[in-house]
Amino acid sequence: MSNKSYHHGDLKKSLIEAGIELINQEGIKQLSLRKVAALCGVSQAAPYSHFQSKEDLLEAMRAYVMGEFMEALEQTIRSCQKQKDPSLLVQIGKSYVMFFIKNPQYFTFLFSQHCMEVSLSLDDEGTNNFPPFHLFKTAAVPILGELGMSKEKMEDAIISMWATAHGLASIVTMKNVHYDKDWETKIEDIIWIKES
Repeated sequence: MSNKSYHHGDLKKSLIEAGIELINQEGIKQLSLRKVAALCGVSQAAPYSHFQSKEDLLEAMRAYVMGEFMEALEQTIRSCQKQKDPSLLVQIGKSYVMFFIKNPQYFTFLFSQHCMEVSLSLDDEGTNNFPPFHLFKTAAVPILGELGMSKEKMEDAIISMWATAHGLASIVTMKNVHYDKDWETKIEDIIWIKES
């Protein structure tokens, strides 16, 4: 594990990033404010100016990663001019994968959290649903509805598209997976298999 000393930047963010690194390398049971402070090269008391406890830090880590992830997906939706164009779903999928290509440490951390819930049902509008999936589902329903899909086929299509994007994100973050093409230029082709 690298010992990244903190240099007059955003201490809170540095502590969060160090905590993610610690959990990914040593597991959640090894997380402590003392260890995170050491990774940042600050005093053991320094983290307490931002976090009251290890649990407080862990919650901030989850919120930070989810906030960054959601911002990337929402930015993609905002930048798309046609909100009912099927290509929007491909762009959301690409944004999903690209976020983890740029931040592979977040994938391992985010999907190791036991508090995360994903409901694949179209009928479930629960507020506890995994926000990126809920965002994708909300964007997909009107688009697939315009294509005349039944509710059952729509649910199948949403699960399939999300599974493809999530599976790609998992693959690109694996250190032992090798691919001789540029992911960024190939993601759209992989997500959306066009007829030849």
